[in-house]
Amino acid sequence: MTSRTVKQLADAGTPEELFTGLWQNRPSVLDEYNTYLDDRWAEGCSNAWKLWEEIVPLGYKGSYQRVSSRAT
Repeated sequence: MTSRTVKQLADAGTPEELFTGLWQNRPSVLDEYNTYLDDRWAEGCSNAWKLWEEIVPLGYKGSYQRVSSRAT
């Protein structure tokens, strides 16, 4: 670990202060389907493959893996 990393870790007042960087606020191709996925999850559907099959006809062009990682 570099001294810069150690200093950054030591200076952080909260864990959230460590969550900075290139990927933090980057939009996802899944963003516009989050409401739909949340609703389906609340209805009891937790099968990522089924959810992926449902959003593809709605225009989702991303991968199954992205839906799967969000579902877990």
